[in-house]
Amino acid sequence: MRVLVLMLLALLWIPPAMAQVQEPSPGRFSGAETVESLPDWFKTSFLELADDLEEAGAADRHVMLYFHQDGCPYCARLVRENFHNDTLVALLKAKFDSIDINIWGDRELTDPAGRIHTEKTYAAAMMVQFTPTLLFLDPAGEVVLRANGYPSIPKLYAQLRYVSGRHYRDLSFPAYVEQLALEAEAADGPSADRETAATGTLNAEAFFAGPPFDLTRSARQPAARYLAVFFEAPGCDSCDALHRTLLQEPGIREVLGQMQVIQLDARSDTPVVTPEGRSLGARAWHAGLGLTELPAMVLFDYDGTEIIRKDAFFKAFHFESILRYAQEGAFRNEPNFQRYLEARVARLRALGEDVDIWK
Repeated sequence: MRVLVLMLLALLWIPPAMAQVQEPSPGRFSGAETVESLPDWFKTSFLELADDLEEAGAADRHVMLYFHQDGCPYCARLVRENFHNDTLVALLKAKFDSIDINIWGDRELTDPAGRIHTEKTYAAAMMVQFTPTLLFLDPAGEVVLRANGYPSIPKLYAQLRYVSGRHYRDLSFPAYVEQLALEAEAADGPSADRETAATGTLNAEAFFAGPPFDLTRSARQPAARYLAVFFEAPGCDSCDALHRTLLQEPGIREVLGQMQVIQLDARSDTPVVTPEGRSLGARAWHAGLGLTELPAMVLFDYDGTEIIRKDAFFKAFHFESILRYAQEGAFRNEPNFQRYLEARVARLRALGEDVDIWK
């Protein structure tokens, strides 16, 4: 009997090496790209911004701050395409002093008010969440336009004309773009896009909640779900592309399905009660938020505080990450979206998943 028991134990015994759980191999990482050098028309600055502003003002120019980081494919595209476009370069060289700031850099920087920072602490102070980010400063050091993320060549051209022409004194950037469209229509006649915008409808999705749009929420009366507000317009090619591509991604649909999601026509006067309780038309709210893009998306906390916004071109990985940054509540412990992004990449790769940040 004793021999039989020993034989059974021998059959059941697993060598220690076999008993260890096999960890998955780290997933592959791809999509990162770094441009090693900037065009020579960028200013060699000592990062004494008050001095830079004074020099720019004396020459009737504005300062453009370009926030970037290594490995950022959106930054690489901006440098490779936009900063080598003849029309853009001519305007940048004529009307702007361009200064680069690495959001993780340690160079000492003195802001317009005389406060001393490093590049990375100044980027944090200016609430730079995406790279690239362009901040356009007037001679007094005020930010007159913020461009989050990669702008297309036509969009950057409009931004440069808006700032260099000092149109910010009278118009928001969306109002300026609308004025340009009206001027083009007066000169060339109505375009197909304008006619579609006048008569067309927005793209529908099952997760969009319908009116009335009472979005009131506060610390005393918090909502049960995070809020995602999409600003779009009929006849907007980029809006159509959003629905054909990103909003069909399973991961993105999964996260949006857990939120309160509404869609507004940014060119309409659709009534909205904003999270802080103001009654506005959609057009006025879009302009008041300082958004520069269509489509745009703004995410709000249970109490109505803005968490983060998507106001530029992003591909699927970054778009889903913006949503998960909010839905997971990660913003509560990690105020820097780029740090969250790094941690998410590491977490997914540790699980054996391949990550392509340019997907």
